[in-house]
Amino acid sequence: MKRVLIGGFLSLIGSIWSLAIIIIVGNNLVSSWATPPGRFLTTVMDLDLGIPISIAFLFLLLGLLIMGIEYFREDN
Repeated sequence: MKRVLIGGFLSLIGSIWSLAIIIIVGNNLVSSWATPPGRFLTTVMDLDLGIPISIAFLFLLLGLLIMGIEYFREDN
């Protein structure tokens, strides 16, 4: 049960951070960008938010992974 709570909090923190960064980037879009990375990722790199959004997605995925493992674990 404790691991489920840890996974839930990690995924909640990751999703809140991701949403906050997406809102910040959406309000400060760049005016010129190259096609391969796209406008969103160009803005993320221009605002130096690459590492924070990576950490946020890592927390989100780690929390979901922990909750998924605990969901399928058999109790003794």
